[in-house]
Amino acid sequence: MNRTIEKVLAMIASILNVFGIAGTGVFMFSIDNLFKTESLQQQIIEDVQQSTGTELTLTDLQDLSQVFGSIGWFVIIVLIISLIIGTAGMIKLHSDTKLAGILFIGAGIFACLISVPSILFYIAAILCFTRKKAQPQESPVGKKTPHQISNNQEHIK
Repeated sequence: MNRTIEKVLAMIASILNVFGIAGTGVFMFSIDNLFKTESLQQQIIEDVQQSTGTELTLTDLQDLSQVFGSIGWFVIIVLIISLIIGTAGMIKLHSDTKLAGILFIGAGIFACLISVPSILFYIAAILCFTRKKAQPQESPVGKKTPHQISNNQEHIK
């Protein structure tokens, strides 16, 4: 059976995962560079003191930068795992559709549960589980021969 719909959904989800990986990498690089400039560090410390009245130290700011970096790397690793599992599902799609459906569900879970790529992986998985292979039709007399289309114009009228 042709599994084009599942393959297209998985490809779109994988492409969106790649965009998510790239976007997270750019965000991490930007945040890291922002926290390293001294003028911005002083500006952030002054803004926090004025708005909340609490004193923020340079080590607190560096700890915050490390937290953003750790979260960013976690997101990148999880999206790469999702990308690998989704690609394995696309490879297994024609040979074992049930396994491909399970892999698509796994890829959806790793793609952050309710994001657009995960929803696309879930739809592809549902299609893998629900769409059945085409069954050969039996002829009216019970023989297992495929029906043939008649070219006789009299039967068509």
